Amino acid sequence: MKDVVSDLISRLGSELDVPVSTDRPAGVDACVTLNRQGGSYQNALIDKAGIGIYCWSTSEYEASSLARKVADILGHLKFSDGYSNVEMESMRSDPDPDLRTPRWYLSYTITNY
Repeated sequence: MKDVVSDLISRLGSELDVPVSTDRPAGVDACVTLNRQGGSYQNALIDKAGIGIYCWSTSEYEASSLARKVADILGHLKFSDGYSNVEMESMRSDPDPDLRTPRWYLSYTITNY
């Protein structure tokens, strides 16, 4: 079974023109962060990972555009790459309450093996 967070960070990082990591880099206006937020371990071969993704940018429009790009990339994950189901649960505006900057949130359950 793969480390889904590391794999998704690598995949998103190769297709987006912004930094992608588990933590928001200091001094960066636009970026994507991705973390496991739960899920269920079904057996030694199948994992249903709950994934939370934040997309930051300089405007609400740019943050939503970045979120749509992330959603498109995740929507094209293949069974042959170890992903049997990708289910989006939420995609919404979620401005950062501390920095008061535009941010969008995406929530997924991703079944992988």
